[in-house]
Amino acid sequence: MFKSKRSFLFIALFLSLSMGVTFLSTKCSRKSSSQINLSPANWPKGELEKFTKLNETSGQPKPLAEGRKGMAAGVQNALAVRAGLETLKQGGNAIDAALATALGQTVLSMGIGMTQAGIMEMVYYEAASGKVHVLNADWNSVQEEKDPLTIPLMGTPSGRTALVPGFMAGVQAAHDRFGKIPFAKLFEPAIFFAEKGIALSAGRAKTIEFRKDVLSRLPETRQIFTKENGELYKEGDLFKQPQLAETLRKVSIHGADYMYRGEWARKFAEIVQREGGKMTLKDLEDYKVLWPEPAQTTYRDYQVFAPGLPNFIGPLIIEAFNLLELADLCDSGHYTTSAESLYWFIQITRLASTVPYRPNELIEKYFPGVDLSLESRMRKETAKLIWAKMQSPEWAQLKKDVYEATQKYADRMKSVLESLKKKNTDAVVAVDEEGNVAAIVHTCNCAYWGTTGIFVDGVAIPDSAAFRQDAIQSAGPGVRLPHELCPIMVLKNGKPILACGSAGSGLYEITMQNMVNVLDFGMDPKTAVDTVNFLVPERIASESNMQTIREGEFSKEIIDAVRAMGQQIKIVTKETQHALLDGYWIGVKIDPQTRKLQGGVTKLLSGYALGY
Repeated sequence: MFKSKRSFLFIALFLSLSMGVTFLSTKCSRKSSSQINLSPANWPKGELEKFTKLNETSGQPKPLAEGRKGMAAGVQNALAVRAGLETLKQGGNAIDAALATALGQTVLSMGIGMTQAGIMEMVYYEAASGKVHVLNADWNSVQEEKDPLTIPLMGTPSGRTALVPGFMAGVQAAHDRFGKIPFAKLFEPAIFFAEKGIALSAGRAKTIEFRKDVLSRLPETRQIFTKENGELYKEGDLFKQPQLAETLRKVSIHGADYMYRGEWARKFAEIVQREGGKMTLKDLEDYKVLWPEPAQTTYRDYQVFAPGLPNFIGPLIIEAFNLLELADLCDSGHYTTSAESLYWFIQITRLASTVPYRPNELIEKYFPGVDLSLESRMRKETAKLIWAKMQSPEWAQLKKDVYEATQKYADRMKSVLESLKKKNTDAVVAVDEEGNVAAIVHTCNCAYWGTTGIFVDGVAIPDSAAFRQDAIQSAGPGVRLPHELCPIMVLKNGKPILACGSAGSGLYEITMQNMVNVLDFGMDPKTAVDTVNFLVPERIASESNMQTIREGEFSKEIIDAVRAMGQQIKIVTKETQHALLDGYWIGVKIDPQTRKLQGGVTKLLSGYALGY
């Protein structure tokens, strides 16, 4: 017992102060919000110049990134990746870094490939709880669009081709739930890039010239892409985006509500309606980010997590891993050296285009009584039924029947194929010191600004409904549309060991091959992404039974053997290969014991991986 009331109060005060000092020392171990400044103007000397140059460098091998504290990686825009790394270094977590990177990418792409009025999906590992979360901020259909099959195809400017965007709502929701540093700080790099401008590369200048009719159609857009003398911006010109900078600044202050309920939202609805669209302010006000359950499965000793429904590529990724586990291709060798592995790997990935969305009579003929919905296709029991069918003599006839059925849709597919050829997407992966891991994929989901040329206060408005009429018809008005963005997380013993994302028309095939390279053959992400790949099934309807492969990347012996097994192969040269066949992958590998981080990025685009 204490001898006096005074001694009790003294000890209580001492303990209170001690606990306070401990708390303050913990809280102050990172910079306070007033000390955080992510603007590239404050980066170490030479960093801005270095990454500005890298930002337009593609087609060259990228180094393996290594670190133990944190890492950021992106498919495109090395300058934005550097902003993500800076976010980590200044106390941000994986969510903060991934969002800062994605915001920077939307500005640096000039709206060509990514936009603040686009869409995004995220898979996130939360270290504190050990849980994997999925965020869906994809398109909503327009509530008053009751006849979507009459939405004009690409090439016919119309406000009806605009869908309700989710990107900025996703940024807000992800930060609200998991972010660490103040929301406004995430926008500092993006605002800097928009205000200070970027020197136009030859490629960007050619894209402006290519789309000059679209970019000159409306006065608001013409003002963005022409200089004071009325000429379009050309190679070497400093391209600034002051309107966009102001929009981003207002979002950073007022939150995403500015784009869903505020001044920007009202302008967006008015301009889209002026152009013949049916979107209203209510479409934007009613938009909600979804937190669906992840699609998941076990694969050997791993747990694979992908976006769940209504995303449709996530379930197909899960199905493919269930089938790969049954095929056990590791025993046959790597797909670059084994014809058997290559053949069956191709068969498994072709299921994404062989079974779904085909006439019901074909499904019933070859899979009588089998539920082949996406929900069912994620189950191991369904995988066993499909794998048994693939081993039977009927498989060759099934492929032939599907090919013939595809020809009926050849004309309908033309506009879709054209959109896929130039569709632009970006992926981001970030890992922080606390063990949180974020993988984000976001896109404009259209071809080079689309063909409407609508901009709202500097923000490019995609025309994604111009090739999604069937999906809108099936889903109905005012609801979330299915999409194919696919950030992926892999855990082992409950800890993340790989996070990845991909872009391009071949994102499904490229994701599967690179994940197998890492998980089954122990490659680091750089070695994996530099390893040759088979591409996608030929998208031309008359040749959809063919698998495309780049010239010189697989031996003649292996190709001949695969053909002998029944799979037609089309060899494409680098000159004739088009973007319709490509996929672009990034990945970060994590060692849970040593905290060693390794990152790899496709050499085909301007992305980078950075660790510290």
